[in-house]
Amino acid sequence: MNGLINPSRVFPKNNRELRELTRSRESIVKSRTQIKYRIHRILDSAGIALNKGVRDVFGKSGVHLIWGLLNRANTEDIIATLPSARVRKKADILWEILSGSLSDLQIILIKKNLEMMAHINEHIHVIDEQIIARMMEQDSIRDVEIACSIPGISVTTAVTVLAEIGDYHDFENSEKLASWAGLVPSVYQSAGKNCSGKITKNGSEHLRWILVQAAKAACRTVNTTFRKFFNRIAYRKGGNTATVALARKILCILWLC
Repeated sequence: MNGLINPSRVFPKNNRELRELTRSRESIVKSRTQIKYRIHRILDSAGIALNKGVRDVFGKSGVHLIWGLLNRANTEDIIATLPSARVRKKADILWEILSGSLSDLQIILIKKNLEMMAHINEHIHVIDEQIIARMMEQDSIRDVEIACSIPGISVTTAVTVLAEIGDYHDFENSEKLASWAGLVPSVYQSAGKNCSGKITKNGSEHLRWILVQAAKAACRTVNTTFRKFFNRIAYRKGGNTATVALARKILCILWLC
């Protein structure tokens, strides 16, 4: 009544529904990642290391190689029909990779996991359509476009971050937003001295997770300020600390935009 207590942030209904969609998508994507890990383990147990020949095992070329192994197709035919000319140039490596064989049980397990992945991809596609429709209703496409201009941020990342933050005008500056997200170091006293520790991890764990994913993508970009920033921090404090620091930097830049 006297204005001595700051009110809690209450998200409007549209924003809450959008956040439910993005969080559901995150959960489904993590389930798909677990399936990918299972397929990796099966291939590794058979001595088949596809990552030596293709950058993304579950990209077009990687899936093509997997199905060639599952169908026990001729190695020469598998390589000749690869969709990527760049991967076909690695014929010597691919011959060595495809020399391994899968047992009948391993083939069945991989096929079932690939089928589950296909179903999950369909669900993700449906959720993505709902998310875009919600963003159109809220007239937030311009905000998404601005966020996507930052290296490392895709449309999905931008929508998730905006849904988790809500109205960024609620924060006076970028540092308060970073503090709300739990991406600032904790501060404590020891022997009369102020010391800083690990990040506080306050706020939304979903926001921190997606920002860390964006930071991992940004640090792999070529000739960017983000990559230089990451390398400078990683040299002194290690890769994990540098990733979190870059995630915070991205969040602060988003507020400024």
